[in-house]
Amino acid sequence: MGGLKYYERTKLLIELIEKKKTGRPGELARKLGIKERMVYNLLDDLRLTLGQEISYCKEQRSYCFQEKNN
Repeated sequence: MGGLKYYERTKLLIELIEKKKTGRPGELARKLGIKERMVYNLLDDLRLTLGQEISYCKEQRSYCFQEKNN
């Protein structure tokens, strides 16, 4: 059952990033129902899985996917 929760959190995280509605790390932790430290772990896992950079944008107050420069 823990795997399903992880999947659901990851899916919600992707949706929030795409909508640029994550908020700060503490806010994001509350939205996902996890501790703030776990937010960073989840973001690292997502970066590795998707092979895409994710960074925090102060202007948008959200984590965002970064465009790849080829």
